[in-house]
This record gives sequence, C-alpha cells and structure tokens, in this order.
Amino acid sequence: MKQIVPLLVVLLISCAPTHFLSNAEIPTAKKLKDVMWAQAELADPAFKKINTTTYTDADWEVFTTTGKRLQLTSAKIKHDFSKGADWDAMASHLANGAADLIAAAEAKDGKATTAALEATRNSCRICHKRFR
Repeated sequence: MKQIVPLLVVLLISCAPTHFLSNAEIPTAKKLKDVMWAQAELADPAFKKINTTTYTDADWEVFTTTGKRLQLTSAKIKHDFSKGADWDAMASHLANGAADLIAAAEAKDGKATTAALEATRNSCRICHKRFR
C-alpha cells in the first residue's frame, strides 16, 4: 500500500494542467484538458451550492463569474476542439445553460439559479459520459 500512494500522487499531478487559465487566456488555449480544467475550477464549487436555500451576494457574484467562464470555454471547445455535430450541440447547450445561470444570478432568483446550476451540471455529466 505504501508504494501505491506515491504512484497515485504522481498520476494525479500528471493529469492536472500545468497552468490554470484566466478568462483572457481561454481563447488561445492549445489543450482541451486545460480548457476543461478552466471550467471545473469555477463550476465544481458552484455546483456544490445546488439546492442551497439562500444565496449570499458573494454566491451571486460567483454564479455570474462561473456562467461567463462557461460561455468562454464552451465557445472555445466548439470552435477549436470539435468532435462533430453532437459535440457542438453539447457545447451550445452548455453555453445556453451558462446564459441562464448569468440571468438568474443577476436577478438574484434562487429557484432559477438552482435550476440553471442543475441544468449546467447535467450538461457536463452527459457530455463527459459520451465523450470522455
């Protein structure tokens, strides 16, 4: 078991990107893996807020920022890393969910925000199941 732990650490490190992308860097990203990490960096913590009964001003800001990041990454994924029509449709679906998330967060509508977070998370799950 002691020999497996260091191996797992090395594997995890080798899977991570060498640099987390800022929004400004997303359009010039060269690797799909880096774009996916840019999505997960904000989306995964936001998804953990699904079904929270109340959101704070900080949450609304995070949701808006997450939605904007997802719009950038989904455009990049569709444009530069396309794997065909189904892939492009999934990227468009994610972008639409991100737009809904932004609108809901800006309106500070808890129900709509939860629905947009759930829809966005489901888009991610469906795409990963199909293409990963």
